[in-house]
Amino acid sequence: MNKRNCKRKIRRLNIFFSDGNSEHSGISSDFSCNGLFIRTRKGFSEGTTLQMKLEFENGKILQLTGIVKRAIRTMATSLKNGMGIELISIPSEYDKFIDDLYSTQ
Repeated sequence: MNKRNCKRKIRRLNIFFSDGNSEHSGISSDFSCNGLFIRTRKGFSEGTTLQMKLEFENGKILQLTGIVKRAIRTMATSLKNGMGIELISIPSEYDKFIDDLYSTQ
């Protein structure tokens, strides 16, 4: 998929992420062909590599690896806290998920 078609699409799914030391959870907020945004109160600093487990409604888990490109921290009660993630390697299952997302919305 080329950059021109790399628009963000909203889809809220549970996601679990770890820097190798601690695991946290959040909600995916939007997806693009090369990344996603995670809403969470437990964000990591920019440059941190994360292992992620994206959980679909049917219980299927998709493993992803990415780098925190943007960390947003506001008031503790804000729903805007989170991290922008750039995926390091993109599995074919993620490409299919994105293709399906673009075709349904």
